[in-house]
Amino acid sequence: MRILPNNMRSFAPALIIAIGLCLPALGQAQPSFANTLQFWNKPEFVNKFMATYGVKSEVEPKISADENDLFEKLIPLIQSNPNQAIATLVAEITPESSAALEFTLGNLYVQSNDYPRAIVQYRAAIKKFPDFQRAHMNLGVVLIQNNQHAEAQKELARTLELGGEDGNIYGLLGYCHLIGENFLSAEAAYRKALLFSPDKNDWKLGLAQCQLQQHKYGESVALFGEMIQKNPDNADYWLHQANGYLGLAESQKAATNYEIVRRMGKADSKVLNQLGDIYVNEGTYKLAYDAYREAVTLDKANETAPPIRAVDILISVGEYDHASALLENIREIRKSEFGEEDRLKVLQLEARLLLAKGEEAKAITALEQIVEKDPLDGESLLILADYYGRNDKPEEAGLYFQRAEQIDDFEVRAKIAHAQFHVSRSAYAKAVPLLKSAQSKRPRDSVQRYLNQVEKLARLTAN
Repeated sequence: MRILPNNMRSFAPALIIAIGLCLPALGQAQPSFANTLQFWNKPEFVNKFMATYGVKSEVEPKISADENDLFEKLIPLIQSNPNQAIATLVAEITPESSAALEFTLGNLYVQSNDYPRAIVQYRAAIKKFPDFQRAHMNLGVVLIQNNQHAEAQKELARTLELGGEDGNIYGLLGYCHLIGENFLSAEAAYRKALLFSPDKNDWKLGLAQCQLQQHKYGESVALFGEMIQKNPDNADYWLHQANGYLGLAESQKAATNYEIVRRMGKADSKVLNQLGDIYVNEGTYKLAYDAYREAVTLDKANETAPPIRAVDILISVGEYDHASALLENIREIRKSEFGEEDRLKVLQLEARLLLAKGEEAKAITALEQIVEKDPLDGESLLILADYYGRNDKPEEAGLYFQRAEQIDDFEVRAKIAHAQFHVSRSAYAKAVPLLKSAQSKRPRDSVQRYLNQVEKLARLTAN
């Protein structure tokens, strides 16, 4: 077997260096696994990633003397005119030529960011020489770049079978499993990668992500804590650790993390809405309102559902002043430019606030306008039913209850509310079938206990 001369070895890393530079910048997302690939931009990975031809004869194809001369001529051409180098290689490849030619052509296509053609050439090299270790490795790398993670996983596993045991290969394999949501396999691969590179944050981040997805919250919190100590300015680490705290039901610690990210100036609307929810659960409504309001201001996508939901939450806990203020903030920032569905939802929230202030006539007028335009607004139907029930108008109340019961998402809730209305009027026999129907749709212990009590009362009054 002829091995490449020393000068060929010196340029070999340049052929694949594009792999280390071509990955796009990966932005923040949750839960996103993309940030586990940040190591690609690090030179030490590129240098370690590439070996030279002829190091392991059992996993490298032989090259002829003529092919060796060809590579000698290609060295300056690759540096000065890569496209001409590609054309030269294409002309020299035959069914009888060494797989090293297809492999080198694949590297050149990678360098020119032509990943589909690179994949074709790596596969051609492997077809000629099935145990071509670095062809499997490079193919796996480019398949990841091409978002073909399942196929990349097979190639990287084959690289390991051929003796290419390396922390980077295990780490990449872990990443493929992570993307495929095979979290247990991903965890095993990342742990193996960390044996080779115990301080590499890329593999620690991947491992911590696996732990989060497997609900190993305590381990995840500890690992993210270790990463935060080394890089306290990384907002992602604080946010991921907050997810672990939420999994452990330690919401105050999660809120602390969110506040740290907020003070960094890196909290987006999703983080602030989550923070507002935590403060609502803790009963600190002023802090919740501040977080919700800031979320509206920072929401570059101009979404309406999250802030409307926040107003709904504040109304539900009786924080009418804060709800009114937040609704006004939304109107001011959005310039009242709502779609029809959102406009009706805002109108419903305003009606609920009017009810809370005792302005029932105005509220009911608004709600009736809503259900006229949107007959499937179960929330408004139930509010109307409750209003007419409390004002001794059973026929109107019953009509609205029945309309709400026809809506799938509100059927159970409407039937229970309708049953309670009958119980309030001592019509126990009418309440029983409604409760039984609701219980058959969505069994709950509390409803069953209530049904048992109502059935007893129905029997007593029947006698």
